[in-house]
Amino acid sequence: MFFAGVLAWQVRAITRSGYPKLRASETLATAGPLFLLIFSVAYVLLCTNQGDAFSETLSRTDALYFAVTVFATVGFGDITPETETARIVTMVKVLAGLVLVGMIARLLLGAVRVAEERQPTDAGSTETSEHDR
Repeated sequence: MFFAGVLAWQVRAITRSGYPKLRASETLATAGPLFLLIFSVAYVLLCTNQGDAFSETLSRTDALYFAVTVFATVGFGDITPETETARIVTMVKVLAGLVLVGMIARLLLGAVRVAEERQPTDAGSTETSEHDR
């Protein structure tokens, strides 16, 4: 929910920005790491509350490493979810990651398009408006 709220706020900021492509780049630079951080926190909490959730006890670094390898679909196999809850959380992350890549790209490109359409065209529109006076 937090991630969706941040993303909605960013899309709104892109549509109102004078530099929508730059703003979209900033959003990409923050959305990916935030997504990974949210799931790494979930993995640490899961490991803390269920000691056997993963094949080994996860430190914060281990949890972030696991989140990145799952997101990148590398899956080295050194850390594996062992309990049903851990597997469900991991599956949700995989599916959310796939949706995230497609939806964020579409949302950001759409927001950039909306912002660019709102901006006046270059010199052509200024000359036309002065001529119409």
